[in-house]
Amino acid sequence: MSWPEPPLLRRRLAAIGLSLCVAALELILAFWGFSFGVPVPGSPSHGANGISVPLSVFNLQAVAATRPAQRAAKATPLPIPKPKLAKPAPLAVGPAAIDPDLVPSHEADEASLAAFEPLSGQHGAEAPCSLAQDLARDLQANPLAQRALERIPARSTSIAGALLLWDGRWLIADTDPGAVMLREIVLREVLAAKPDCLAAVNIGPQFLFVSSGSKTTTIVIGSGQWRWGDLTTSP
Repeated sequence: MSWPEPPLLRRRLAAIGLSLCVAALELILAFWGFSFGVPVPGSPSHGANGISVPLSVFNLQAVAATRPAQRAAKATPLPIPKPKLAKPAPLAVGPAAIDPDLVPSHEADEASLAAFEPLSGQHGAEAPCSLAQDLARDLQANPLAQRALERIPARSTSIAGALLLWDGRWLIADTDPGAVMLREIVLREVLAAKPDCLAAVNIGPQFLFVSSGSKTTTIVIGSGQWRWGDLTTSP
């Protein structure tokens, strides 16, 4: 019994190792989804009748080149349908609710305004000018002024309850009956004051604190340099 020649043994071992490598490679490719019957265009192992032959390491590169095209075709995104917007339901329009307590009684207000006697016109000729104090006292004591303050909506005042009434011009809406009545009371108070009081220069605003019901309103009149007489000529 004789042992094979060393070169022959090496060749056999090399052939066995190569076979094992090819088998391992085919298992790996099968795991990743490659089939072993894919026809390869231009490959010498592809028959004329179109029958595929088993995959080998020699036509692996051609098969790999065909895979990206197949995957790209599968990854084509589908068109996204446009959502259909539902039409909003029409709002039900009904008659606006009116609080009877807020409906001004014009006849009663006109009668009270005609009977109003401003405190600023009751001082003597030698009395000092105290128009801001007189106005604050009349707004506090006059029922007509109290009703006017109650009619002023909360949106017309600041968070602290301040109402900017005049700042070079009247800052009130003609559609606000409470503010309109308040302007008439202030104008009557100013017109009843002495001429020298109307011509005196004021620096900065005047703050009038008036309580009505459960709230206190800070009425702000003037800004910068101004005169009481300016209230009678401004729009």
